[in-house]
Amino acid sequence: MIDKTLISLDQDWAPNFVVKYVSDLLSKYNLRATWFITNDFPFLDEMKKNKLFELGIHPNFESNSTQGNEPNVILDNLKKILPHAKTVRTHSLFQSSRLLQKFQNFGLENDSSILLTKTPGILPHFSKISNLFRFPFFWEDDEELYDIPNWEYDHPEYHVTGLKIFNFHPIHIFLNSDTLETYSRMKEKINFSKLDQNSIQDFINKKNPGIGTFFQMMISNLQNQQTYTISELKNIK
Repeated sequence: MIDKTLISLDQDWAPNFVVKYVSDLLSKYNLRATWFITNDFPFLDEMKKNKLFELGIHPNFESNSTQGNEPNVILDNLKKILPHAKTVRTHSLFQSSRLLQKFQNFGLENDSSILLTKTPGILPHFSKISNLFRFPFFWEDDEELYDIPNWEYDHPEYHVTGLKIFNFHPIHIFLNSDTLETYSRMKEKINFSKLDQNSIQDFINKKNPGIGTFFQMMISNLQNQQTYTISELKNIK
């Protein structure tokens, strides 16, 4: 059984300065991580050089997608940004058997589009139909906000046996989100494309524990452990 803790991040169109902030934190603690990228941005060139990171793609197959008007176009556009990407997680976990079968045509080998929240004993599996290694993930930051959040990383529920891929959104780390209301209010008032380090300040949670607090505790805890990207899991016995 693979009993490992991994960090993954859905970029989700986060601004350049937000992605850089989180990238710098991971690099400071020398932690490997898998990023799922939605779009091109200036700092992406630096991330491509960072040997700690695996860069996968994060296609949005929903009807309002800005990445393209149908799955083949969306996947082709993302592979132009990251031609060497081997790992995919779909935005909103949108999937179907036919869609998964398309991934191999674009050189994708690994999928992490299944969320099994805080489930012990998670195992990867290989899908012969889609020719994909599938790596379910264990926890997602914004889903925690729908429940009574637990921001104590040393709690036993975060240290069960099995594969534990924790998924974060850089914007929530930067904002230290402790509710979804503040994030929603920010999106209503400021277009993401116009978000900068000044306009975001009023929406940063500086009073209560939140996603940023949890992320800081987690990376501090992991700094002396061997960490992995999702692709590297295939080589672990």
